[in-house]
Amino acid sequence: MSATDEKVIHDMVSRAIDRLNKGDVTAIADYWDDDADYVSVDGTLTRGRAQIQALFSKLVKSGVGQQTAFIEQIRFITSEIAAVDGSWTVKGARGTDGKELPPIRGRGFELIRKKGGCWRFIATREMVVFDGR
Repeated sequence: MSATDEKVIHDMVSRAIDRLNKGDVTAIADYWDDDADYVSVDGTLTRGRAQIQALFSKLVKSGVGQQTAFIEQIRFITSEIAAVDGSWTVKGARGTDGKELPPIRGRGFELIRKKGGCWRFIATREMVVFDGR
C-alpha cells in the first residue's frame, strides 16, 4: 500500500495494453494470474490464464482495434489486494462486415493480487458505456 505499488500497477496496466495493442498475447502470461478470470463486454466468463490468452489470440486476429485506458482510482483493500477502476476507448475495431466501427467506450474493473512480490490481475470485468444515441 505504497506509492511504489501504485506506480507499479499503473505501469503494469500500461505495458499490458501496449503489448496487447501490438498483438502480443504473451502479455496475458506476464500479467494475469494462473487462476484469473475475465468477463468480456458480452458477459462471457473466461476462467484461467491459458483460456484468457486463447480468447485474446482470437480477438487479435479478428481486428479488435487499438485500446487506450485511463486509471481513475486504485483502492488498496489490503497490502496485497487492490481494486482498479478505469475507463477505456477502442478505435479501429472492425465489424463482421469488415467496416471500421465508431470508437467504443467502456469501463473496466480489475482485482489485482500481489503474490511473490509481483502484482497480477486476478479478476477483470469489462463493460461498454452506451451514450444514449
